Amino acid sequence: MYGVILAGGKGKRFWPLSRAARPKQLLDVTGGGSMLSLTWRRLAAFIPPGRIFLLTIEEQAAAIREELPALDPANIFLEPAGRNTAPSIAVAAALARRGGGPDEPLLVCPADHAIGDEGAFRRVAEAAAAYASSRDALVTFGVVPTHPATGYGYVEAGGGAGVEGGVAFFAAKRFHEKPDAARAAEYLRAGTYFWNSGIFVWRPSVYLSAWSRFLPEGAAPLEAIAASLGTAAERATIAREYPRMPAISVDYGILEKAENVVVAPAEIGWSDVGSWDALFALLGADASGNAGAGGMELIDCSGNLFFNPGGFTAAVGVDGLVVVVDGTTVLVCRRGESERVREITESLERKKRGELL
Repeated sequence: MYGVILAGGKGKRFWPLSRAARPKQLLDVTGGGSMLSLTWRRLAAFIPPGRIFLLTIEEQAAAIREELPALDPANIFLEPAGRNTAPSIAVAAALARRGGGPDEPLLVCPADHAIGDEGAFRRVAEAAAAYASSRDALVTFGVVPTHPATGYGYVEAGGGAGVEGGVAFFAAKRFHEKPDAARAAEYLRAGTYFWNSGIFVWRPSVYLSAWSRFLPEGAAPLEAIAASLGTAAERATIAREYPRMPAISVDYGILEKAENVVVAPAEIGWSDVGSWDALFALLGADASGNAGAGGMELIDCSGNLFFNPGGFTAAVGVDGLVVVVDGTTVLVCRRGESERVREITESLERKKRGELL
């Protein structure tokens, strides 16, 4: 199979650590290396590095090349403008087929997700690739939920769609937005709802067929870009045509419309690490219920995340807080409210406080 890493995100909910020049995927939030380097190593463990593509925005190119010296520069696609995941994946499919490349499955992964069980991830990925190799299917990893999460979208599974490599696949019945607590509890009890992971497997031809069907306005720009790859006109063509692509996610643009979407249940210790609350859950709390990074002296405190790498945090008598220190910038919010950090970055954008972004 091919590997595809989507690395164009800005991680606004991870401010103040995530900034325009240092986005979330380049951060080491778990102590094991940057999110991007962990994703690279996860894929390179079973996919030859020459078959791994990375898509990102031009502003992040230099930092990503430095972070991943083993990545073939020819396999990096620099988006001149952010257009969301549907066009990024369309270009990845074109990259895989460039020069008459084989129509073999793409394993599409965000750059900034955490996977706790990499062996299980590989088994599901290889089973999904085998499944997609012989079927015109769009396979999505449906993470088996461990609790009634309200911060994730869900995919509802329907009837069985076959077995491959020991994995039972199911037809995708419907995608659901992030639920409230009561609805999330219903989903968990039902047992047929999975977290929508944003990890996918499909053959390039199957995705490009869906692209042409559901996003036809993107067909001509993609055709022009595909024809230019590897030629002297490549950069100029990309600069002209890519901004003409529809700006839409693969979920909204294709998966919620297609009839051939299949769910691969995945118990892989997954987290999108999409907020400070998600990081709290990923890091695990100490005996007093606190988590974080950096030195700490905590008295009568519980349920807090203090993230101050290389620094020292002292607190007395506080519960349920998120405190993040980045140089002279400090974020304070209640746990359970960290999804709203995006509101801070959007407010700073409106006020033209670029030095803080």
